[in-house]
Amino acid sequence: MTTVSGTLSFIFSQKGKPLLVMDNFVFKLNKTTNTKKYYRSENPECTMTLHTDINDVLIGTKGDHSHLPEPEQIEIRKLKHVIKERAKNETTPVPKIYDEETARFCLT
Repeated sequence: MTTVSGTLSFIFSQKGKPLLVMDNFVFKLNKTTNTKKYYRSENPECTMTLHTDINDVLIGTKGDHSHLPEPEQIEIRKLKHVIKERAKNETTPVPKIYDEETARFCLT
């Protein structure tokens, strides 16, 4: 296992589950113990895994990615999550929320 210091962030899956993002690669939670969380690459053909402590501080990684990172897909997922949350919590029509968020997304 290699110890690295990468920046970790989280996005959400279509079902609302948290996904860990490191270096523009997406990982899903595989297993949790009392002291660690184990993540696997979201790509089923990739062997890359990483481990964090229970507070999501990176401990180490194992393996290599067999695919390229997709930062655009991460941004799209963030946009979809914002739209879903606004649609859930506001009475604004969904097409208007979509237009507002895509305009904001294009400006950043």
